[in-house]
Amino acid sequence: MKIRYLVLGLLVAFSVTAFAQLDTVRSNKNEFSIGYGLLPASSFRFRPGCMVYPETDNIGAFYVTYTRRLTKVIGIGLTFCYDPINLDYYGTVNGNNTLICKVREHSFSLIPHLKINWLNTKYVNLYSKVGFLGFHQTIYKQEEYYPDIYEVNAPSKDELFDLYAFQVTPIGIEIGTKRCAGFIQCGIGMEGIISIGFRYGLKDKE
Repeated sequence: MKIRYLVLGLLVAFSVTAFAQLDTVRSNKNEFSIGYGLLPASSFRFRPGCMVYPETDNIGAFYVTYTRRLTKVIGIGLTFCYDPINLDYYGTVNGNNTLICKVREHSFSLIPHLKINWLNTKYVNLYSKVGFLGFHQTIYKQEEYYPDIYEVNAPSKDELFDLYAFQVTPIGIEIGTKRCAGFIQCGIGMEGIISIGFRYGLKDKE
């Protein structure tokens, strides 16, 4: 709850400054970034249905982003995300807690996005980002050790591909120069709930 009020306060505090900016073409028209995020939406997809509990290795999502700056404030682009997921399922076999199933998922997403830099200063930028209508593909591998004792249902092909990939980032902060900056952002989607990374701006040739 406190985090929600903090985010809302920041949005209100900087809104006047954001709308007062001169919306001119930015010097770095092409932006590239790499990032790593915790708890991406793809980590909460399919889980095999069986009467055992999983030990989940949610490694997190790795992503690369390209943004074309249309103006100083507005940019559009694409984000590619990769989320490796490891699941180990344990159950009781002969009175012992035993590994009965391993699941390995490799999740890939491609999402078009809109990025709004609502505060641009010399060394600090604040932005929001939203991406919808992306597609998501999962490569799935399941290895069962005790199929005669436990039934583990694999997902259908329809569950491994869909058009639900998205990212909503209410607030992100970049610290650095116009050319190079580190960033941290909070949101929900394929890039994770909280993520960090590095952004590089490439100026068009005259």
